[in-house]
Amino acid sequence: MAVVDESLVETELETETRTESEAAQRAADDAFQSLMTVLRDMPDGLVVEQCANFERHLMTERLLTVARMSGSTGNVAIDRRRARNTLTNLGSQAGGQQQNSFGRSINRDARRAAAVAANDRLGQQLSDGAIAPESIDVLTKVADESTGEIPVELVDAILNMSPDQAARTVQDRLEADVDPNDVERQYRRQRRARRAYRYESSPGVGRPALSGIALEGPKADIARLWAQISASADAAYQAAGGRTRSAVDHKSLDNRLYDALVAALDGRGENSGFGRPSIVVTVDAEALFGDPGQAVVATQVGSGPIPESLLADYAGSGSIAVLLTHCDGSPLWLGRSRRPASHSQFLALAVRDRGCVLCRAGLDRCQAHHVIPWSSPGRGRTDIDQLALLCQQCHRDLHHRNHTLEFTHSAHSQRLWSTRPATPEETPAPKPRYRQRE
Repeated sequence: MAVVDESLVETELETETRTESEAAQRAADDAFQSLMTVLRDMPDGLVVEQCANFERHLMTERLLTVARMSGSTGNVAIDRRRARNTLTNLGSQAGGQQQNSFGRSINRDARRAAAVAANDRLGQQLSDGAIAPESIDVLTKVADESTGEIPVELVDAILNMSPDQAARTVQDRLEADVDPNDVERQYRRQRRARRAYRYESSPGVGRPALSGIALEGPKADIARLWAQISASADAAYQAAGGRTRSAVDHKSLDNRLYDALVAALDGRGENSGFGRPSIVVTVDAEALFGDPGQAVVATQVGSGPIPESLLADYAGSGSIAVLLTHCDGSPLWLGRSRRPASHSQFLALAVRDRGCVLCRAGLDRCQAHHVIPWSSPGRGRTDIDQLALLCQQCHRDLHHRNHTLEFTHSAHSQRLWSTRPATPEETPAPKPRYRQRE
């Protein structure tokens, strides 16, 4: 009877596997070189766009592979440690510059891979492109703050959303389930931890040494202060000529914010009368007028749930803006009678959009945007269902690229905003040049 040398069989299998791996790697290298040749012949703008697309696909494939290699034990801490070890070993094998690249993102990618390994549905949605890798960060943060597991309903709620939209959706879901007593306790803890301190920054090449004062306190308080300072800075911009003056004639936005804050601190600040509410708070009508013994949870746009005690303080100071629908006849549909959104319309947009519909920028930096431009052949209307909030940067980018907004409704009846190239009917007329200083 012939005797089989098992060690020799194992050596042959290892050699065969190594040969197949080397052949696969050579094929991948050849394909990559062919791809680079194609990219070099493309226009520069298209190269940037394609590279970003490839990066996202490669990141997705990397996460799915690490999740498959490391597996899941059902324990979040162990799963992340195993994924981190897998990534570390791969980084060590890559060596050199690639190892540094792995090291910078290893903790983030380990968290993502562990989440994918523990959630088959999440992995499938990631593979299909319905969930972005950045959106997984939002879900893992929620899991860390609760049971450690990612709720299935949250995975379904953020399908086909951008990471910014996913973050806002998740935050809305969490705020909807908040306990009034928890909000009150959290606010008291924030009040106890409030502080102000002075700091100095070191000078650099071409940069002077600066000093500053930092305020740290309840998010609602800081949001209120920042909204008031921003309104004063915007009023200063309008008083200096606004958009009718060349940009070189204006202070920068940072300069205006600084001047407004200093004026407020030394008593020279005034109410701007800019037409935007400093504070926008929403309260569920049923909770407000229902059981008088039941605590009320109000939500301040830009800072989240606030306790009933703070709501009462706002109401007592007269700084709160209230929006009642179907009662006071505020004109929310203005048609072509005026171009700027009214105070009531901006308030309604603040409640509906809560900030920039594309990037989640705060309400204080947002403008009311006509979905169909006012000056386009389509003759956009100043109607509440034809307006959306955009921050200044997104607003500029949208017009610069000649794109327009459009929305769809998610499975949970939430508006999902996206952009697309504008049609000729949606393309605004060229803007007049700034009037130069005489």
